Order: sequence, then C-alpha cells, then structure tokens
Amino acid sequence: MNRCLAVGVIALLTACAPPGETEPYPGARWTDAQGEAVDSAVIALYSDDCSGRESAGFLDVMWPLDDVPGDDAGMRRYVRDPESVIPTLQLLAPYDRASSLPRGALFSGFATPAYQLWIGPDSDIYVYLVYGSRVEALPRAVDETIPCP
Repeated sequence: MNRCLAVGVIALLTACAPPGETEPYPGARWTDAQGEAVDSAVIALYSDDCSGRESAGFLDVMWPLDDVPGDDAGMRRYVRDPESVIPTLQLLAPYDRASSLPRGALFSGFATPAYQLWIGPDSDIYVYLVYGSRVEALPRAVDETIPCP
C-alpha cells in the first residue's frame, strides 16, 4: 500500500507551532496515515549515543516506504545534525535546519505529535521533517552505520 497522500490533504493534518517553540526532541512514537502506531523497525528518530554527538539524531526509515518488514525492504538512515557534529564525509549532503519543501514533495503518512515526514523527488539524498511552519532537510547517511569517533 502506498503511504503517500496528496499535498492538499496535509493542510488538514498540520498543526501550527506556537511562536518561539523549541525543537521537539526525538523519540516520540510514529503513527501512519490512519493514526495507527508504527513499529520502530519501520521508522524511528533517536539521538546519537556517541559522546559529544548527542545533539545529532538519526531517522531510520524502512525503504521503500510502502514495504512491510520482512518483504526484502531495506533501511535508510537520514541525519538530523543541528550542531554539525557528524563529519560531512558521512553524509550525502548538508543538513538544512531552515529548508523548504521541494516541488513535488508528498506527505509520507508518518507523523509524531510534533513531526511529519515528507518525501520529495530527491529522497535518495533528503527527507523532510515538518513541524509547525518549519521544515528541516535531513540528508541521507553515506552508510547506515555511522561509527563513534
């Protein structure tokens, strides 16, 4: 089943963040387009546990998005790095904390109380976390394993 929804539908799902709201912390439970809880093997956002890199986060997403675990699906790791603690050589592109959705981006159907995951035509390089009026472009990791320094 394809989890993407038309861009117009997202207007009904988007909640506005209050002015001055701080960035939500990773770890919240994800739900799908039907509001059902999603297993962390399908999608998970969590903090890096390496010393000195705790500000970074990893978004692991089952790929392709319409697969179910066990159906020869792979996993992609995207990186949220607001303090630039992950070496740039380990990323396919730079993290962008103040991005915008590219033309053709679609809501994936995955959301937490704070975030929505959007997928653009550049999903081999970026996915987008939207909260309130903010958009973050998370680059894909070169390798799904990013070792501690």
